[in-house]
Amino acid sequence: MEKLHENALLFLREAQAAGLNTGASIGAAIVPVILGSSIKAARVADLLFRRGINVQPILPPAVPERAARLRFFLSALHQPAQLRAAVAETAQAVAEVEQMKLDITGLAARLAGGV
Repeated sequence: MEKLHENALLFLREAQAAGLNTGASIGAAIVPVILGSSIKAARVADLLFRRGINVQPILPPAVPERAARLRFFLSALHQPAQLRAAVAETAQAVAEVEQMKLDITGLAARLAGGV
């Protein structure tokens, strides 16, 4: 439990330092990164999955649209380097998505496993 708590706090601090919105997270085993848009959350999750990071987008109706987010599940088995890399990749993916042209059809196909 102590290692899990350390990992969660490390991830939370790194995410906040990277400018990611972690909402009211206290550094428990699940840390959100709030993106405020379903499309943005889905696109970032897709990019991260392609880079070997499995994070689930949480979208309406589970949360309001403005609260769409990624939900990171942390464990005691994660290494500090993995957590730091996940935060860095997430910040990079968010920046990339913010620069992308919107292609809803292509995104839906990728998320459905079609492309």
